[in-house]
Amino acid sequence: MKSAILLLGFNRTDYFQQVLSSLENNPEAFEHDLHVYLDGGPKSRQEDIVNLVKGSKFKNVTYVLREENWGIGRHLIDARRTLFDELGYDRILLLEDDMVLAPNYVKTVFDISDWASNYGDIGTVMAYNINHNAPEIQATQINHVISTNRHFWGYVITKKVWDDIKHIIYEFESKYLLKYTYTNRPHRRIRWLFMRKWISRKRHQKPNPMIPSECMTPPFSKLPFRVATSQDAITALALWHHGYSRITTRVSRAEYVGVEGYSFSQEVFEDQGFDKQNLIDFDSLNQEIDNYELIKSDQDGKTLKPRSYE
Repeated sequence: MKSAILLLGFNRTDYFQQVLSSLENNPEAFEHDLHVYLDGGPKSRQEDIVNLVKGSKFKNVTYVLREENWGIGRHLIDARRTLFDELGYDRILLLEDDMVLAPNYVKTVFDISDWASNYGDIGTVMAYNINHNAPEIQATQINHVISTNRHFWGYVITKKVWDDIKHIIYEFESKYLLKYTYTNRPHRRIRWLFMRKWISRKRHQKPNPMIPSECMTPPFSKLPFRVATSQDAITALALWHHGYSRITTRVSRAEYVGVEGYSFSQEVFEDQGFDKQNLIDFDSLNQEIDNYELIKSDQDGKTLKPRSYE
């Protein structure tokens, strides 16, 4: 499959360098085309970030440098449109500038994407999770995959899935991102006119599903009070409507480091549990995995059903 890695950035050069260095430590990253998309505006640090990439081991990198500040929503939607609709990639791994990867992250998500292609209902594949089990228990869960509604970080999505869901995302972009700045988008209108419309419609059913109904949770309630109105939230909504589920590894192959950012602060970081990521030694994750296994319940027999979108 023709695959690309999409790396997003803006002005957090310290975080970007950490992510870039971790990506360099993934041997499989050099098997895929690297596209670096940098938002613009007076607060951007495009030149500094480009120099970081040019000083790395990556060659023949494609850069897209916005002349103005588009905001992460429009910026990311357009990146996926370009890579899928215009350049014809079969799948992409999307990375932002605040998640440090284990040395086998790239291999893991593409391997799971290959495995998931045998099923009809997998929309995205990730290898990031917060696992509260002790390290010795996590060591027995290396090949485990679970259903998730977690943030869209470090995920693989295929063109087939994108082609199914993009009409909803492009409608959102047209109505709420081209006429407004991302910061000042009309949240109430998005929730009650757009999101409620799609969450209330009958969900499509995909053939040969991997995820059983007991391990599914809608990303939002049909009464979307105070829910996120980001493009990630709309992606979650579009995936759900079209019958797709999302999966991630039970044991995390990455560390989220974005304490400071557009939607984050130290308080938010801690409130959402990112100060307790409980990671195991990434070097212990290097063993070859022949078979991944979807886990439907925990060691106490409780169904592993994801919470609504975070």
